[in-house]
Amino acid sequence: MERLFATERLRARALYMFYAATVATAICLVLYYRVAFVPGDAGGGRAASWLWLGMLAAELWFGVCWVVAQSVRWRPVRRRAFSDRLAARFGRRRLARPVDNI
Repeated sequence: MERLFATERLRARALYMFYAATVATAICLVLYYRVAFVPGDAGGGRAASWLWLGMLAAELWFGVCWVVAQSVRWRPVRRRAFSDRLAARFGRRRLARPVDNI
C-alpha cells in the first residue's frame, strides 16, 4: 500500500530557537525574582502576601502555557499530499475540494 502523504521536517529554525530560549530565560528570571523576594509582614501586611501569591500563580500559569505552546513549534513539520495516489485510491470525483466561502 502506497503512502498518501510525505512528512518533512522544516530546517533553518536557529533564529526561532534563539528567540524561544531568550523568552524561556526571561520567564525563569521572573519566577526566580518572585521566589527570592517574598514580601514580609512589614511590607504591607496580609494584602501584599495575597497579591504576591496571585502574581506568582499568574506567572506560573503563563510559563506552563508558554512551554506547552512551544512543544508544537519547536520542531515543525510539513505534510505534502500525493494527489495522484489519492486520485488512484479514491477516484477524482470523491476527492473533496476545500470550501472557500466560509
